[in-house]
Amino acid sequence: MSRLYLYGVTRPREIAERLVDQGITLVEADGRAAIVSEVEEGPVEATRRNLLAHADVVEQLHEEAVVLPARFGHVLESREEVFELLALPEIERLLQQHEGRCELALKGSYEESVLAEVGAELQPLRDAYRAEPSVEAGIALGEAVGQELAERRARDESLVLDALGPLVLDAVVTEPAGELGAFDLALLVERDRVEPVEARLEELGARLSPPLHFKLVGPLPPYSFVRLGLPAVA
Repeated sequence: MSRLYLYGVTRPREIAERLVDQGITLVEADGRAAIVSEVEEGPVEATRRNLLAHADVVEQLHEEAVVLPARFGHVLESREEVFELLALPEIERLLQQHEGRCELALKGSYEESVLAEVGAELQPLRDAYRAEPSVEAGIALGEAVGQELAERRARDESLVLDALGPLVLDAVVTEPAGELGAFDLALLVERDRVEPVEARLEELGARLSPPLHFKLVGPLPPYSFVRLGLPAVA
């Protein structure tokens, strides 16, 4: 009995020969289709190569039509389990909901000059530390810098979300990485709103201070907005 690795769920259609050559197939039922490939016994290792291969399949198929991405590592033990998955009412609801939609990953980051800006705003504390470089004064200065950066991040994140609000259906906010990270957003948008979002960000970037930069990736499958609720193989 073949075990089937699940990449996601889509609508029945022809798939590119490149994917077919990689062993990717669609198991179809009632206007829905699971994107799968056969796998050997044992766990699917979360290596960089396997993670990139998973994303490549999902994103290539999403270019042409709706795809509900499965989390890496989902394995179904038989075609019967695939049909059980496709029969779930939630699958049809999600396919309809995300038809014509995509995710955009938007990250904001500051240049190192932001630290000098924040420091200038805290000149009295800096002067106090220089005059008497005690542990207490150092802690107070560090906490003040952290608080000022946190307030700046919250302000810039709110500004961006407000500016993009009319173009965005939903958003997921996660903690930015690193000291210079400003915000990390996943945006759910209609596919035909991608270019307006890019244009709005260009306008916004021109109004913001130079230390803040945007990085926009997409269109992507709705990774942050779909939970198929399947157990990952151990």
